[in-house]
Amino acid sequence: MASEPAGHAAGAGRGGRLWQMLPLDWGKVQEVTNEPVPGHIKRWWFALGGTPAYLFLIQLTTGILLSFYYVPSPEHAWESVRAITEAIPYGWFLRGIHKWAANLMIITVLLHMCRVYFSCAFRHPRQLNWVIGCGLLMCTLTLGFTGYSLVYEQLSYWGITVATELTAVIPVVGPLAANFMRGGEAVTPNTLTRMFNLHVGILPVTVVLLIGLHVTMIRLHGVSELSFAVAAKPKDARPADRLFGVKLVALAAALAGVGALGMAVRAPAPLNVIAHELTPEGSRIVWVMVGVVCATAAVLLHRGHLYGLMIWLVVALLALGKLVFDLVNDEAAHQAGWLAASVVLALTVVYGVARHGRFNEGKGEDKPFNFFPDHILTEILIGTLLLFLLALLTLVFPPHMGEKANPLQTPDHIKPEWYFFFQFRLLKLMGLNTAVLLTGVMFGLLVLWPWVDSVLEKLAPKKDVGVYVGIAAFTCFLVLTVWEAMV
Repeated sequence: MASEPAGHAAGAGRGGRLWQMLPLDWGKVQEVTNEPVPGHIKRWWFALGGTPAYLFLIQLTTGILLSFYYVPSPEHAWESVRAITEAIPYGWFLRGIHKWAANLMIITVLLHMCRVYFSCAFRHPRQLNWVIGCGLLMCTLTLGFTGYSLVYEQLSYWGITVATELTAVIPVVGPLAANFMRGGEAVTPNTLTRMFNLHVGILPVTVVLLIGLHVTMIRLHGVSELSFAVAAKPKDARPADRLFGVKLVALAAALAGVGALGMAVRAPAPLNVIAHELTPEGSRIVWVMVGVVCATAAVLLHRGHLYGLMIWLVVALLALGKLVFDLVNDEAAHQAGWLAASVVLALTVVYGVARHGRFNEGKGEDKPFNFFPDHILTEILIGTLLLFLLALLTLVFPPHMGEKANPLQTPDHIKPEWYFFFQFRLLKLMGLNTAVLLTGVMFGLLVLWPWVDSVLEKLAPKKDVGVYVGIAAFTCFLVLTVWEAMV
């Protein structure tokens, strides 16, 4: 019997036996998964599609951990959430990560859909993928609503009441859908069970299926390619103002890092439990986290990378938010220091936004690049920034408890979560029936927009009518949302 070649014998060792357990052609796998990515995806604002999926994974992880302590019954729901927030070690932090990840997921889904809309990436043959994206948007908003309802506070209880009344107004299917949400003709203890089942079972499974279908369609059609004219720069273009800008941003980094540390360690007075948990073990975690943030941003800034500037923009916004909170509640130990830091951070933000073109992000020709490892590394970097952002948001704006739900006492002011401010303001302006009908028409137009856009292109070719419609719609959404937030 002929002896095996030496190379084959070597491959039949431990490593060879391991790979033989997975009978796959890894060359084919790499070929399938490593399709070249269009060059414009190097610009981070075009790579927002993976961010909601990353946040959804965080949602799943923290949601599973929270479900070990949550009790989905009207008698114990509020008390179990309060125990998570105030009694269970670091339960407030876990709940805060879950809450802020939900908010950021909604924001990133909206931003991603805006990017797809204004870059016309929904056109043929990608119409079906746009419809799937609309389904993901609806599921994301419903996840936010059901999650807020599970807290069983006064506003969440009456929010369910208002939402089911709005649903009942929808023609034909409205009453049936409202009865399904409530579990009957009125809001009962069974309503909370319905919200819990939707939030932890039906909606997550639906989102996973839609994401899988969405990614499959992207893989089949490929990423829509965009081209940009890159202005030529002289070879010796290394202006002194760029180096000065990097130094200015790096200088603000120290103030921002100190501010972030102060915000994290020194919790507001009413949050005694949080302050106790952050001392001393928690404060060490904060020290390490802030140190990693500062080191990461410093390296990126010295390399002239836009991601370094992004970190300090986030820290600056958090510092300014904490400043306003302290001034309003008279809890700032050194108000003059906060004001001086806010001025420096504000100047840094203005400079960074005005001169962001000097950073090396997006430079060079828009040549395709490999999905692995190039694009994967970019996604990992964005994911790391999101972890920093979620941790800082939770430390600066930790979750709190409202008044327990009381079906016999209607609160004086009912206000939903911010992503429903638009609908709430529309309801106040136009009345129940008109607001519900108009919302349905607008969502229907959103879903069918690829086909509406094709009609507009035939009627007015090269007039970019869809762009102006999108600007008007987004402006309307923003104005009504801010209007309701300021009331």
